[in-house]
Amino acid sequence: MQVVSFKATGLAQLSYLVSSQGEAFIVDPQRDIAQYLDEAARQNVSIQCVIETHRNEDFISGAAALGEDLDIPVYHGINADAKIEYAQSVQSNDTVSVGALTLTVIETPGHTKDSICISVSDNAVSDEPVAIFTGDTLFVNEVGRTDFYPDEKEHVAGLLYDSLQKLFDLPETVIVYPAHGAGSVCGAGMADREFTTLGYERRHNPAWSVRDRQAFIDKKLSETHYYAPYFEQMERYNSIGQQKRIAPISLPRLPQREADAVYDQVSDGEIQLLDVRAISTYCSTHIKGSVFLPGGLASAYGGWFLQYDKPIIIVCDESAQAYDTALQLQRMGYSWFPGYVTALPVMTGENDIDHKIGALEMVSAATVAHRIDEGSQSWRLLDVRKQEEVNTKALPHSEHLYLGHLFTEFKNLDSTLHYTCFCGSGMRATVAASFLEKQGFHHIDVFQGSMAAWTRLHKDK
Repeated sequence: MQVVSFKATGLAQLSYLVSSQGEAFIVDPQRDIAQYLDEAARQNVSIQCVIETHRNEDFISGAAALGEDLDIPVYHGINADAKIEYAQSVQSNDTVSVGALTLTVIETPGHTKDSICISVSDNAVSDEPVAIFTGDTLFVNEVGRTDFYPDEKEHVAGLLYDSLQKLFDLPETVIVYPAHGAGSVCGAGMADREFTTLGYERRHNPAWSVRDRQAFIDKKLSETHYYAPYFEQMERYNSIGQQKRIAPISLPRLPQREADAVYDQVSDGEIQLLDVRAISTYCSTHIKGSVFLPGGLASAYGGWFLQYDKPIIIVCDESAQAYDTALQLQRMGYSWFPGYVTALPVMTGENDIDHKIGALEMVSAATVAHRIDEGSQSWRLLDVRKQEEVNTKALPHSEHLYLGHLFTEFKNLDSTLHYTCFCGSGMRATVAASFLEKQGFHHIDVFQGSMAAWTRLHKDK
């Protein structure tokens, strides 16, 4: 038995190709299905089926495309909220054979009502389970979120508790392969490892170790999770609301564009300009009206700040960044990429396009500490971290507004005040500053290093 994992940047989503004796199955595939086909060809194995552990909210599934292209079955839990047109429903104790492997379905509702886990036995050795694919039911150091049914929140939290108890029937040596790793929106507190064992999680997982059902429910109800606007579109893509199949990803040719050719398009609102360069590079020079979402933040926060009905031009250092960003966004259903820009003019004060070029000041932890001590009524420290981060440690005199909510709630901020944007490392703070600048805020800067820098400053004292 061989397990190959595939990790999607930003989404921290994990999918798998599992093979045995010339055959294979795939778990929770992304839309870019070529990666699985290439791996199967490399191993010279035949893909027999695809399994979805639940209906995904944060990306477009590649299960339908794989099922259609390879003429193989797609299996999905029986209790889906809407009919999954491309899949066959499965329920507890249903089994599938792939090579020497026996796959056994375990219904584990809670994260979603159709959630399933797949227990795998390698019959070439023993009929005892050796691995389990837990989807969004059980993660490393965490369990799934249960807030997708706000009218039934106590009920579904209880369902997840009951589902987790079913996993106690399996040996503690069983290897756990979850559908997400650290950084995913599908659960907070995940450890920075991508596999574990049932025994380890029983002993160390803070949520799973809560043995009282009501205490577990109360814990889940107290959590704060965020529901990105694009989730509803992903639900439609992954169930019955779209055409029979969502086409697999085929990255378009991304032509290089000249910066001066996009200035007016940005100011007129004809295009969206997405800047994915480094923080320092963006802060020193950027096109006004652009949104800053570097690296994995394009998929982590693109669904909050980017529209589906306008083209996206990417500002980057090199073409590889543009293609990586386009891939991340295509996984979420974005498809309109007219090109990329790599070279921006230097601000001179004499150039007639200087008014279209912006810069953001980066301030040190010492400067922020001085401003806090000074207590100016015209200055605010804007904390854009997640609620659980704020609960762990908040800075004095800070105002909290989650980064994703900034898109709709920035109007509640006073544009006459001076805001210093703050997060864990400075990256999300720069995203916030870029967006506020786009909305016409003129007194904005970025806390360089943010909480990490603040911690170092006070550790050194």
